[in-house]
Amino acid sequence: MFTQNNEGKGLVKVYWADVRDHVAKIEPNFARLVDTLNPDKTFPLYLAYYPYGALKGDTESTLLPTVDGGYYRVSDPDAPKDVAKHLGYSKDYAPLAMLLDKNFELFMDLKAEKISIPWIIYSPGRIFPFNRILNRKKQRIYAPNGVLTMTSGSRSVFMLPNIGCFTNHVNLQGDFNVKLPPAKSLYEHWAIFKAILDSNVIPCDWRSCIMYFSEKWLSKLHEDKAWVPLKLYLHELAWEYSEYDRNRIYYETIFSMIQKQRNLKPNPYLADTARHLFTSALGITPAYAPVCDENALPFEILQRAFVESYGLKKYFPTIMQPTHFYFEEDKHPVYYSLQNPSTYVFSPKSRQVSSTLFEMRELANIIKVFSEELSKSSSPCADTVMRQIAHDVQFKYFHNKPDRHHTVRLSGEIATLDKRFGMINAKYKLPDAEFAGDAPFVRGCISIGSS
Repeated sequence: MFTQNNEGKGLVKVYWADVRDHVAKIEPNFARLVDTLNPDKTFPLYLAYYPYGALKGDTESTLLPTVDGGYYRVSDPDAPKDVAKHLGYSKDYAPLAMLLDKNFELFMDLKAEKISIPWIIYSPGRIFPFNRILNRKKQRIYAPNGVLTMTSGSRSVFMLPNIGCFTNHVNLQGDFNVKLPPAKSLYEHWAIFKAILDSNVIPCDWRSCIMYFSEKWLSKLHEDKAWVPLKLYLHELAWEYSEYDRNRIYYETIFSMIQKQRNLKPNPYLADTARHLFTSALGITPAYAPVCDENALPFEILQRAFVESYGLKKYFPTIMQPTHFYFEEDKHPVYYSLQNPSTYVFSPKSRQVSSTLFEMRELANIIKVFSEELSKSSSPCADTVMRQIAHDVQFKYFHNKPDRHHTVRLSGEIATLDKRFGMINAKYKLPDAEFAGDAPFVRGCISIGSS
């Protein structure tokens, strides 16, 4: 159920010398600190390889992969003794880990609402979790169970153009043995993607790789003075990751103060959305962008399936993925849609019937007011990154219908402004295909980018 022969499958037992060079490329500071400690073969590590869409764990514990594609828990009676010995500390929660290859998504799955809300997109070099590992002597536990789920690759992905045509979907069912009905919402796209990839009709060797730390690593972190610099480094990472959340209450108060001072009485749902857009501009909450590489999912296989089997001819097979935006360095914008809400606060919409175009104009006004007030030198945020966001980040609004007030642009302009929407493998880019400018996601879409 585990091996020491690393063939990129299942669970592989390794040591620091085996992974040191790879870790140094993606997290050099961590590698430098571990090098000074020179952990020997009494400090095993475990590489876990997960195919796309595999569940890393649930509210009980982590699921460990086998070479033949199965899974087991460290608490299972038939779990290997070696694994139970070294990873047994995590039988009730996730072990300390570092992501080495591809992405993972931590998300909230609201099945009743048919919404997947991305929480964090983990990329190579990211170390997690910190709460229970670094606070193991604390009596109080604040992190709830059963709220978040983690999968290999991105869960909150979807095809931009409509893929709900029954006639076309029948082709997928026949070619890839897809048992699912046509997708009626963006939420259902992921399950169809996974069914295609699991069919093995088109060979897929996409795997994410996580490195799990054995119990001795944690014991040394807490008990050996020589390991204090490494422990301090992990605490600093945890402190950095939680910085916005520690100050969130202040920003919430400031946004409320702005609404009161400017006599702004918006639809509560749109006010919550505006605040969420600012956190997306900060890179705290993910927004969306077109897939351009294989880190989130094996997208070329999916493009091929939807062009050659499904028969997507009119539009580019653009796939959207959740991603974090960093305004200081990212040249391309990210996107949020009122048609695919992913806010963490669920204020009800106003009962007053209004069009999406009307809501977009109201949202634009809320953002404008917030930005004006946050930009002032007298603002409580004057010395914070929030003022930089107000200055340096530009919000643009799109809909497929013309806006006579000229606040909202036509969604067809998105592909002109962002060339990534046209980055399709030449083999699957049909000559008459175009950007899906009437797709649901872009009918009420906001771009967040550096000005």
